Amino acid sequence: MRTSEPPAARPLSGIPGSRSLVSRALPENHQQTLQELRRRIRACEQGLPADATPVLSTGAPALDALFPAGGVRPGSLVEWLESGPASGAALLSLVAARQLHSESRRGESGTSRSPRIILIDTRRELFPLSLERLGFALEQLVLVRPATERDALWACEEALRCEGVGLVWAQFERLTSTSFRRLQLAAEESQGVGFLVRPPQARSQPSWAEARLVVQPRPSGEASPRFQIDVASSHGRPRQSSVTLQLDALHGTPHEISPDVLPATILPSHNLHPAHPLPLVSRLADSTPRLRQAGA
Repeated sequence: MRTSEPPAARPLSGIPGSRSLVSRALPENHQQTLQELRRRIRACEQGLPADATPVLSTGAPALDALFPAGGVRPGSLVEWLESGPASGAALLSLVAARQLHSESRRGESGTSRSPRIILIDTRRELFPLSLERLGFALEQLVLVRPATERDALWACEEALRCEGVGLVWAQFERLTSTSFRRLQLAAEESQGVGFLVRPPQARSQPSWAEARLVVQPRPSGEASPRFQIDVASSHGRPRQSSVTLQLDALHGTPHEISPDVLPATILPSHNLHPAHPLPLVSRLADSTPRLRQAGA
């Protein structure tokens, strides 16, 4: 019995890559369908082919809008620039890395590849228990604590070049243009993603990152931390240049909030308590002799 092939889809005039818009099957899940349509529309608006490599989401649409492709593009580097001590750049980049890793794992389901995430902790600030509570699957995680920045650079380049690694997160105080370029080529070769946490002075240095995001903390009257993220530079024009996010204290998920919402409008004044300069441990230690005397 002879079967005839269906006629090829005719491209829509004036829309780049429109053949794929017609012929490519959409995902079954409605949420994935909407995300796929939004991605294709952004690609058409930027003059890119609609069947280009799908971008990965950070879990926050407002944060995705800071990237030129509407999300993190596989094979690229992202710089998270600190605005000062305790800026939140490391925390926010880890939250985004967790979401990207889970999304890449879903994309690789049914295949032999199970992408890992490599954390290069040069400052020795990360601990497995905290990472697990943040939502990371420890069996998919490799924590590296190099002795020197030279070792950290070698580990980062080798990890980015490995096709079995989905994302590499690293902290670098100093990074030459040549070393940066080697990291970018390694990520491009394996189509992995690199998140680099950098100090404030790195903003004036050359960069091979697709996007450079400056993170600074904002006042918050709640237990959930709040951050402002600004685009320092990017290879392309993002839909937004600044966004304010708040992390859910329970689940660690980012949500966009209006920067006009002040902490005073969130919590009533009777819930605010003055800060005490002495640490709790010192007070407990001082009270121990008194308790013993009273017991005696």
